[in-house]
Amino acid sequence: MSANSVTGMSIGLRGVAGVLAPRQLSLEELASAGRLVSSPQRLRGLGFSHVHVADAEHDLRWLARQAARGALAAALVRPDEIDVLIWASALAADHLVAADDPEATLNGFRYPSGWLQDEMQLDRAQVLAVAQQGCASLFAALDVARAMLLADAAKQHVLCIGVDVLPPDAPREILYNVISDAACGVVVSRDSPRDRWRAYYQLSKGYYWDTPRMQKEILAAYFPTAKVVIDELLARASLRPNDIALVIPSGVQPGSWQILLDLVGIPPDRLYRPEACFGHSIVADNLILLTEARQRQKLTAGDRILLFTYGFGSSWCCLLLEH
Repeated sequence: MSANSVTGMSIGLRGVAGVLAPRQLSLEELASAGRLVSSPQRLRGLGFSHVHVADAEHDLRWLARQAARGALAAALVRPDEIDVLIWASALAADHLVAADDPEATLNGFRYPSGWLQDEMQLDRAQVLAVAQQGCASLFAALDVARAMLLADAAKQHVLCIGVDVLPPDAPREILYNVISDAACGVVVSRDSPRDRWRAYYQLSKGYYWDTPRMQKEILAAYFPTAKVVIDELLARASLRPNDIALVIPSGVQPGSWQILLDLVGIPPDRLYRPEACFGHSIVADNLILLTEARQRQKLTAGDRILLFTYGFGSSWCCLLLEH
């Protein structure tokens, strides 16, 4: 085993936190406002019931701040102990702080990562952002965080923030999934006492870059490629499907997870069942549900946890943790 492998064994998700926008809208309310493509009956049959929607008080910055505070508190880490801050959003608009005069050139440089560093007094932190990974942006940020810790022994903690908020009147359905506004925060640390990093695999296919034009092709490729990615991750970790204690899903159609687990041979009872279905929050789903699983004490020491997501662009990503 290489030196990097040995060092990497102690890197893990020391603190996690998920935040949903407080305001809720039912499928019927969304339909009456013309913000759904499918009928409420069809979406309810797919496992959805409502979405969480940001408002003027609980906006993107509120969500990011709450997620950062929650992750730091869960990790028992002070702001001045954070070495790196990584902002991850799928939507291009969420990488800028809105301005009164968007045409002014300098307003294109108002970054929420800098705002959050100042807001949270993360004075020691390097700041960067991850983009163009769609719903996989947070997974990519976690991978970057681990790589930075491996590369520089002086770094101890990286704070990753994943957040996306749709425009106020935007449709709330994407490819038969309803979308909530939410954020998550993750402190990736050396010598983490739990949820230690065991393996990661990402498969990107630029062929699907033109998302509006390639919707049918993406739907056709989703399951076969997801199986390839999960199979490869398990092979790299020298594990069998039955070795996975818990699968933390994203918020896409609940029924799709049963299909995926059948394809890869993971027993269906290993799928985490959330307390409520809030839909798909773009980048934050898996970590919101991992936070919930921790709080509900659904994990025991040594459990191998699998997280999987897909992001437009297109990237299939799978992360293996040990609790």
